[in-house]
Amino acid sequence: MTKLSIVQLLYLLYVQAYSDEGSVTKGVVKSYLPRDLKDNAEKTYEDLIKQHLIESPKRNRLSITILGKETLIAELRTTKYRFDTVKGQRVINTIIDLLQQMSCNPSDVEDIDYETFVEKFKELYFTERRKQELHGVVAISSREICQNFSKINSISQVLLDEYFNRLKSTGKIFAVIEKNEELIQWAE
Repeated sequence: MTKLSIVQLLYLLYVQAYSDEGSVTKGVVKSYLPRDLKDNAEKTYEDLIKQHLIESPKRNRLSITILGKETLIAELRTTKYRFDTVKGQRVINTIIDLLQQMSCNPSDVEDIDYETFVEKFKELYFTERRKQELHGVVAISSREICQNFSKINSISQVLLDEYFNRLKSTGKIFAVIEKNEELIQWAE
């Protein structure tokens, strides 16, 4: 996982804390950032989008991704940042919720071995491919298929990333970047 800067940590935390019905505006998130960090808000937004930690389901609205939530939880464990102003009960309640999830998550995740991963990932890939072929166009996004895989299977994000990168490095899948989205194709 990526090490976050303070502004990135706060940005992710505020996206999570102030999301109503699953999303929040960029303006709301920026308004809660400390004054000295507000100038970096747009660059921070772009960096977090590139890292797939947040997504923009609608114009000017943000939501945190599964990877973003996991990264935020991991960062909260090791951060040296201390709030110097009262941010309100939403932020405090969000931190408590994330810490409670953190205490539950490690026992919930059963990591699978690489061979099992390849078998299950290949099955998911071809299921998705058949579904897309019915619509006439096949464009399988690595981000979406990995999110679907983690929803279906009990695997940590770190191990999922490692195994997925091994699929690419061993030539089992080919990946291309198309319009800022990584698309994959099974090599067989």
